[in-house]
Amino acid sequence: MTPAEFDRHAADYDGGLDNPIKRMMGNSQDQFIAVKARWLLRREPALSQGGLELLDYGCGTADLLRVLAGLGARATFTGCDVSTGMLAEIDKRWPRELGPVPEIAAQDGALTPFAGGRFDIVTISAVLHHVPPAERAAVYRELARVLKPGGRLYVFEHNPRNPLVRYVVARTPIDANAILLDEREVRHGLLDAAPYQIDSDYLMFMPPGIAALRVIDRLLAWLPLGAQYVVAARKTA
Repeated sequence: MTPAEFDRHAADYDGGLDNPIKRMMGNSQDQFIAVKARWLLRREPALSQGGLELLDYGCGTADLLRVLAGLGARATFTGCDVSTGMLAEIDKRWPRELGPVPEIAAQDGALTPFAGGRFDIVTISAVLHHVPPAERAAVYRELARVLKPGGRLYVFEHNPRNPLVRYVVARTPIDANAILLDEREVRHGLLDAAPYQIDSDYLMFMPPGIAALRVIDRLLAWLPLGAQYVVAARKTA
């Protein structure tokens, strides 16, 4: 998908809730994002203490950053995206009670304007399936470039092993040109770009709006059938 295509979706972007199957699973985009945000806060408890710099690469309208802040994260937030239309929505949507609007920057394709080794944590959430396979290596290299030695990278993606995910993606307008990728492809792509220590979890087995079922999600994190997966990579050099 090109930046212009994302720009057309920016003003009314709702995370794909125009799809009726996704609406059955949760009645707000934030419920789906919060699954990832809570996972990240468990993995990175220091996010709640401040002092870390976090970049959300391909941030769209900064919804992941907004939900993280709403759940108590106190990092210095930065976002970047190829779509200037999406970035223009951030200031309108960011609740002022959550603190300063994140620093934002436009990407030039895979490239960002940030200094090398700047960020303690980098997230990239539901972005790679929009990147043509031949261009993904450039994204992996840029993620490695902006991450500090010892920094942590978290790649959240739709899981193509889940048949419901494939059904929903095939019927969601913003995913019209999506090419889903397996967790193994992400691992290999990252390791081709930089030395990392890597592990993975699977997420979103249960409808995200039902709090009582969250414990089941955590117990099943090893099973490669969740609607989402996360590849966690610590940069070792």
